[in-house]
Amino acid sequence: MTARPDLTSGGSSAPATNPQPVPPQLRAAMGVSIVGAVLIGLGPLIGLVAPGAAAAFLSWPLLLVLALLPAGIAFTAIRLGHPVTAAAVLVGPAVLAPGRLVLDAQLLADPGLAARPELLKLASLEVFSPSVGAWLLVAGHVAAIAAGFLAVRGVGPSDEASGGHRQGLLALVLCASVLAAVGVLMAPFASDDPYLLPKPALDAPLVVLIGSILLAIGVPTAAGYLAGSVDQDFARGGLLGLAAALAGVVVPPLVAAGVLAEISFSWGPLLGLVAVFALVVLAMPAGRARSGEVDEDLRLPALNRLLTVAAVLALVAGALTAVAAIAPQVEMPYGLRDPSSYPARMLWPAGIVLLLVGVGLLLPRLALRVRPLLPVVWVLVPLAATSVLDAVFTAVQAAGAVTGFGAWAAGVAVLFAAAAAIVAAVAGAVERDEVDLTEIAMRRPVLIPALVSLGLGAAAFSLPVMTAPGYVAPGVFTEFGTTSWGLLVALAAVVAAAVLAPMCRPPQAAALLCGAAVVVAARVLEYPVTAGRLPDSAPGAGLWFGVAAVVVLLGSAVATSRSAAPEGA
Repeated sequence: MTARPDLTSGGSSAPATNPQPVPPQLRAAMGVSIVGAVLIGLGPLIGLVAPGAAAAFLSWPLLLVLALLPAGIAFTAIRLGHPVTAAAVLVGPAVLAPGRLVLDAQLLADPGLAARPELLKLASLEVFSPSVGAWLLVAGHVAAIAAGFLAVRGVGPSDEASGGHRQGLLALVLCASVLAAVGVLMAPFASDDPYLLPKPALDAPLVVLIGSILLAIGVPTAAGYLAGSVDQDFARGGLLGLAAALAGVVVPPLVAAGVLAEISFSWGPLLGLVAVFALVVLAMPAGRARSGEVDEDLRLPALNRLLTVAAVLALVAGALTAVAAIAPQVEMPYGLRDPSSYPARMLWPAGIVLLLVGVGLLLPRLALRVRPLLPVVWVLVPLAATSVLDAVFTAVQAAGAVTGFGAWAAGVAVLFAAAAAIVAAVAGAVERDEVDLTEIAMRRPVLIPALVSLGLGAAAFSLPVMTAPGYVAPGVFTEFGTTSWGLLVALAAVVAAAVLAPMCRPPQAAALLCGAAVVVAARVLEYPVTAGRLPDSAPGAGLWFGVAAVVVLLGSAVATSRSAAPEGA
């Protein structure tokens, strides 16, 4: 980034009393951004494939407006005398552009698998080839990348901007961005049209998978960078631009589901839309100037209060999980066996762990040591609940069963567990603000076993822990279904704990590693607890990888905790 101390950064949205001149590079960035938006709008209008196939509805005006939105916000900021804000607005679209470019590249690879009703709707099995419009879309995304680069080179965040790093705002922005990241990995809509077959990212064609992953990484990366800027104008403009860019991804499938009878809404774009509104709201405090009294700063509750809230949420999640294990999951028609009884057994260890962590957070002597566990072990609830819900959904669809109270309790428990983890993570951020971290560095004795456990844990969740004749277990990379989402979330938690542990203080690192060990142990426990449902069942490769991962994680945690005293942490 190029610092521009000659450009002041105010926090007010009112016109500046002494408007700064607009640098030539920012003007060029605005022009490139507008050209790119026009190209994106013209793509479906001209035609994306040959022989020609139109979009499922009149979409090009919508695509054009969404593509022009960042440039419109930037132009308004320039008129108000805030060139730094205008430049930052173009950063978000530039960060998301690579993912959007790869998604649109599916039109070049195989248009029939694109499942993009806002771009085209095929009505035959004829072989289609990309046309000029597809290349215009690609060029439009390249222009967005160039516009962001030019904008930041011309007007970067000011080194002399008043303000500081606000951990609370950063935590809230990251929560919203994670919501968006989950949304872009889900199916964009549900469809009854055989020529529109949407799939979640992990079950989609390789090009769509790569594009979705780039978007899922780009949103939180851009959000963290922008919200963490000390320049309020840059933070505010960046979050607004990111929200506008994200709207360009999630709004078209929502509109398509609203106007087309053959497709219906999916949770993915809805989560993304919630994130868009959250980023717009959070952009307001991001742009407030801080005085010496910090009265206008975004304030967080005290650390003790955050720990208490996290404890209560964890206790509620644990209690609901236990209730879900007891209550009937589904009411089957007479004579048919309940398929959810064995998966429901895994709710017990999840509920017990959440209850124990909640109690620990309420004890002053244990609260700070237990707190790092919660952002990891909360995934036990979705890990167990998704398996139960998978069985319930199958019973409802195949046998006309009725969803029971236990299934609803399991679903609500996931929400409370996620909320508890978020509050615990914010509490950790507040705790770090009160600690001198100048001595914290990468701890090599923790790094090597953590990386080893990362590989073992990944294998434990990717490979089946149980095999049986004729049985294909749900997985992360094969037979992707409802259960797979729980496996994916649990795998992400283990990976995150293994990556973060070497950079944490010894007590926190040990807690993270213990939390990861508990999650992997729950995966291992699946075999002895549920093996009775399948005749001739046997341990799978994932079981042995899981056992090895638990041993390595616990050994690393013990070694890390013993190193705390000598290192003075």
